[in-house]
Amino acid sequence: MIDFTAVSREIRSVLARRRELLTFLGSVFAALGIFLQNLLGGSLPPSLKSLEQHTFAAYALLLMVPSLLLALRLAKLNAGMTLNGILYARLMQEQTFTDKSGPDAPRRAARVNVFGVSFLMFVLADLLAGFAAALLDLSIKTTQPWVAPVIGTAVFLAGLLLYLYFHRQAAAYALGRIGRDPCGTFGRERWEEHVADSLRDGNQDMITVLALVGLIVFSAFEGLTGLGKANLDTDITSQEVQTYGPIAYGLLMTVTCFVGLVTYIRLRVAIGVRSLQIDPNDRPFRPLRLTDSLLGYMLLAFLFAVSLHFFVIAVYARLYPSGEEPGLLVVDAAAFAVAILAEQTSLVIAGRAYRKK
Repeated sequence: MIDFTAVSREIRSVLARRRELLTFLGSVFAALGIFLQNLLGGSLPPSLKSLEQHTFAAYALLLMVPSLLLALRLAKLNAGMTLNGILYARLMQEQTFTDKSGPDAPRRAARVNVFGVSFLMFVLADLLAGFAAALLDLSIKTTQPWVAPVIGTAVFLAGLLLYLYFHRQAAAYALGRIGRDPCGTFGRERWEEHVADSLRDGNQDMITVLALVGLIVFSAFEGLTGLGKANLDTDITSQEVQTYGPIAYGLLMTVTCFVGLVTYIRLRVAIGVRSLQIDPNDRPFRPLRLTDSLLGYMLLAFLFAVSLHFFVIAVYARLYPSGEEPGLLVVDAAAFAVAILAEQTSLVIAGRAYRKK
């Protein structure tokens, strides 16, 4: 029998574990940024001085292994969320007081949602693993430099394939179960309690996403300040580090902020839907309201504009070494405005879609 209490508790357990993993991922990246800066600054004791000759190999390995394992754990958690999401959709079809979302709701819940929080957070961890794999190949110098991006892409795609495999495996099991197991009954009070808990989980997830992006971005800032100290005899020459390091960090910061923006919007929409399920008279999708959620999103948008600024400056300096620094304030303002406009437009579209149901 498909039991509502067991399904709802498992969903909340998966969400809680995912938040802890994301916090750990940000902490790993921040701590390794300090480790790299100390290596480049020659701050190690004499007994560990030999490690300086393998600075970037050590950094890449210490980043790649945790990122890859965390990405796989996030993929497994997504499988658990998919399984229980399908069972939850089936349970909703048996009740008179819930939104049934059509007879094909369980099969729609089985699809891969590329804008879902689980997928986006997995992609971020998987990208870090691919980035570290490419850096590791560059540092050990066993292949030509152009092979490093290929290896990084291969690691990312391998993680993505495993994600899809776990997802399909969980969906097949859940769809088979809803075809043979009956649904248990439950009251409206238990459903409303679950929706209220989902609202709380959604707000905590937004804070977690903001903290994760902030950890990665500000750790990257610290890493940028350490690149100027790269004058030791390391496994990647100081000239290469100072030429390509800012570009790599700028790109990583920009991608991280972009993924964070999309994830935050997805969470805001989900929270709005849950709010309307509890109170149909609520207006969570009304635009141009200075809410706590909007202020958090504005902080993410600001970090995105700053990250894009650093990335463009680094690329411009590489293309035009003797040129003047371009004026990018207009670009920064445009990036910030586009991010805010995208969020507000998403709320309007989500509100109209919900009213049409």
